Amino acid sequence: MTKTNYFQGKVAVVTGAGAGIGAELARHLARQGAHVVVTGRSPGNVGETACRLRDDGLSAEDCLLDVSDPAQVEAVYRRIAEKHGRLDLAFHNAGISIAGEMRDLDLCQWKKVIDVNLMGVLYGTVVAYSIMAGRGTGHIVNISSLAGLLPFPVKAPYSATKHAIVGLSTTLRAEAADLGVRVTVACPGLVATDIWTKTPIMGATPEDVLGIIRAPMMSAEKAAEKILEGTAKNRAVITFPFSARALWYLYRIHPGILDPLGRKLMRDFRRAKEKRRKMKEKE
Repeated sequence: MTKTNYFQGKVAVVTGAGAGIGAELARHLARQGAHVVVTGRSPGNVGETACRLRDDGLSAEDCLLDVSDPAQVEAVYRRIAEKHGRLDLAFHNAGISIAGEMRDLDLCQWKKVIDVNLMGVLYGTVVAYSIMAGRGTGHIVNISSLAGLLPFPVKAPYSATKHAIVGLSTTLRAEAADLGVRVTVACPGLVATDIWTKTPIMGATPEDVLGIIRAPMMSAEKAAEKILEGTAKNRAVITFPFSARALWYLYRIHPGILDPLGRKLMRDFRRAKEKRRKMKEKE
């Protein structure tokens, strides 16, 4: 938990807050004294998240929001700022994924991921920045991934959007500093959320992918804590756990060092696809 009053009394919006990291960010922000606007596309999920916070005596409200719709994002963010007199914190967490070889993905699948993961973050960032720069204060936190710092075979659309979020955030950080607006990008490693079971996988299953990765995952609660700790310290890039930071360090020194790992992952994935194909032929 962050040992600071950085979030006390601030108005925060969190996208994709119906579950996973977003829900945990909302909970920890509220527990640290922020008023949290819980947003997402599922009325049941965002309503439940906000209701639980209010039941605990915390300050929260829920609002439906499709981040891929720029008009919705503009309207919601402006309404929050008008209602509360300010918007202090914007956590852009909403994201989706699709897995498979690039040769098996069509452009419609790419566009769906880009619309949510990249454009959704861009829309929120543009509006939040406009509001915050006008007041001379605020903090934008964009949630990327370790896949935004390293190559991630089998998830090209996801990795491409997450890399773009890193570029967007680090560039805006330099532009926004003299206007009183802070910008942070969070790049967590493997986190145990529903995205692993909800991600469509071309030719294989979530179990196949998890079997190939075979690596420990951090809880969404712990990930949220790490993100808020880095936010309070105004980190430019928040990367965790240690294994993720180590891989990023090695990749920066020698980008080709991860090539063997990537090729192994692809071979394992293709074997899993072939196994699934043969199983279907026998049915």
